[in-house]
Amino acid sequence: WIQDPDVLDTWFSSALWPFATLGWPKKTKDLQKFYPTDMITNDRGILNLWDTRMIFSGLEFMKKEPFNTVLVHATILTKEGQRMSKSLGTGIDPMNLINSYGTDATRFGIVWQAMGGQDIRWSEEHVNAGRKFANKIWNAARFVLIQLSLDFKTSGKPKPKTAADKKMLKEFAEVTKKVTQKIEGCEFGPALHDIYDFFWHS
Repeated sequence: WIQDPDVLDTWFSSALWPFATLGWPKKTKDLQKFYPTDMITNDRGILNLWDTRMIFSGLEFMKKEPFNTVLVHATILTKEGQRMSKSLGTGIDPMNLINSYGTDATRFGIVWQAMGGQDIRWSEEHVNAGRKFANKIWNAARFVLIQLSLDFKTSGKPKPKTAADKKMLKEFAEVTKKVTQKIEGCEFGPALHDIYDFFWHS
């Protein structure tokens, strides 16, 4: 057997992805605009196989690292704690979840379970909880709008009229600051939990 000289190892050829997809080796507008990027997110199992190869390939061919931040996310496992597998039929098609519960509920179900770097044992019940939560927000917003006059304007800061108003706005400012910090720190699960707790308990 003789290896085709034009074929690279899978991970080495994949390592060209950050710039090869942008028209490299030509100096395209896309390459100038989008390389390097800011962040990449991967499962921890792919760090040495792919991320490191993208870094040294970028340094070799582009003279710049392809990204400055790697976000390591949890692996979503089956309920039994096994890796999902197409061949074994244990994987979950997100499109089925979206069709059943909606896109926002599916996002909610995934992010809700992402509490730190530990792996996730998938539970569809959190997607259903996300659908119910979105429905509650929708109904609460409709109720508020019904109580307001038609000339209601959303611009500007709300002016509290009661002690309860002041308390709510203070708590809203606090949770906004806390959630913003967590999102900027890529703590998406904890940020979602803060939003959920604020909506239900404030």
